[in-house]
Amino acid sequence: MTPTERSDPGIGNRASTLTQPMFHRVLNAHPLTVRDTLQDVRHRFRGEVSDDTLGRLELVLAEVMNNVAEHAPLGQAAPGPGPLPVIHLCIVRHNSGLACALTDDGVSLPDDCLLPRSLPDMVADDLPEGGFGWFLIQDLTQALCYYREESRNYLAFSIPFAQLEAS
Repeated sequence: MTPTERSDPGIGNRASTLTQPMFHRVLNAHPLTVRDTLQDVRHRFRGEVSDDTLGRLELVLAEVMNNVAEHAPLGQAAPGPGPLPVIHLCIVRHNSGLACALTDDGVSLPDDCLLPRSLPDMVADDLPEGGFGWFLIQDLTQALCYYREESRNYLAFSIPFAQLEAS
């Protein structure tokens, strides 16, 4: 039996079920803690998924968690001093990719964040400083969904495997 297989004593002689260990962290929404968590994610999935998949996962998670750190201090409508929001991150490897779920207790996501995005207008002498984050998140994920319940944000998405991994 491999480390990811287990027998279910209630099943008797039936085939073992395959389990996928999950990555789970509870962290303060601080840029240094986000960076450390991204390193832990990379370490956890290195060797199990391609560098391409890991890179896309890392980029999306960095955008999402740093947005929470930058834009959503707990109990405040604008960045400033105060307690940091807490992020719960869970990632599970499945047959076609990595399923991710994040919750945080920061302020609500702006209504227009999940609207279909395109790249901001590019003017050679005046490139925008921001505006790429949600475009990247939407472009690199599948099944992206968000809702808010009481004082928590819930965001879920999947990062599909690269073509080489899918076969």
